[in-house]
Amino acid sequence: MAFFKGSYYETTAVFEPPEDGTKPFRGLRGRTIPQPEPILEHSVGVGDRLDQLGQNFYANPRDWRRIADCNTDAIFPEDLIYAEGGHPDALELATEKLGKTVLVPRRREVRR
Repeated sequence: MAFFKGSYYETTAVFEPPEDGTKPFRGLRGRTIPQPEPILEHSVGVGDRLDQLGQNFYANPRDWRRIADCNTDAIFPEDLIYAEGGHPDALELATEKLGKTVLVPRRREVRR
């Protein structure tokens, strides 16, 4: 499997072949989720989206994962912003969790 340089899965381990000689599972082990230190708090507002928060705080919409990794109370990243019971067929009808605090970490961890 090939991943581009800087991918969140670039250093993820693959499954090793079993010792009994059976065909190995071709896939990756689970990605280790970092525990970044939060440095800011953001209150969810109308129209907030994770990619917009990534653009706002990191100047890159793909860095929304840093925000999701920092907020471990949400199983799915969308749960950080959208309330349960939104319309399942139309995301634009989902309701934001207005006022909910979302933790924002540094863009990259500081090595000490």
